[in-house]
Amino acid sequence: MLTIWAPVLTNRLCGGLILSVMQTRTDLSGQEAGARRRTTRRGEETRRQLIQSAIECLCEKGYAATSIEAVMERASVSRGSVLHQFPTRTALIAGAVEAAMEIMMAHTRERMRALPDAQARYRAMCDLFWETQKIPEGAAVTEALLASRWDAALGEALRPIAMRIEAEIDQDTRATATAAGVKDVEACTVHARVLILTLRGITLELMYDKGRAMIHRALEQVRAQHVVHCEEMLGPAASGS
Repeated sequence: MLTIWAPVLTNRLCGGLILSVMQTRTDLSGQEAGARRRTTRRGEETRRQLIQSAIECLCEKGYAATSIEAVMERASVSRGSVLHQFPTRTALIAGAVEAAMEIMMAHTRERMRALPDAQARYRAMCDLFWETQKIPEGAAVTEALLASRWDAALGEALRPIAMRIEAEIDQDTRATATAAGVKDVEACTVHARVLILTLRGITLELMYDKGRAMIHRALEQVRAQHVVHCEEMLGPAASGS
């Protein structure tokens, strides 16, 4: 009997052990997956803090003062945590600029959506672009772009980011112009780019003296030119709009 049942008992024991091991592995896998998720969340939060701190430093202190030390101090994280997310200062600045550009686009889109129709959105484009240029992220981007003219590594890092963002801006402009019923959509795309470049230059001129009357007159001229462009593309605005 023992001889007959021994293999059966052995198989049952082995089966039980295998099930036990499999269950243990499942539990461990679940624990490890949970640990990885917690680690990922911590890493994402650290990255968010570093990017936000870098944007603030660029806006408030300028590119030269936006060092890894300044950012880690503002974010209250260790040097190791900084270098784990961004191995170089250039990578940190590029990450901050990319995030800042995306925030600027989200800012414009949000205000576009608040307007009643596509024509109203297109006519408001100059004012919305101007508003977006004035938020802290706009100042941070301008600061980094100016620095890239002599920092070749930064310029190389920013180039693909700028190309992607610019392509998205062009896509948004085309969608708005098409929805508004504009026939020459490409002319609108070029006009939007000119607006952004011009308004960025005006924000730069006002950085050290916000009360410069001539620069504000120039801004009003840009607005007037946009109105003329809209009349050419859409016809006169309805009374009261």
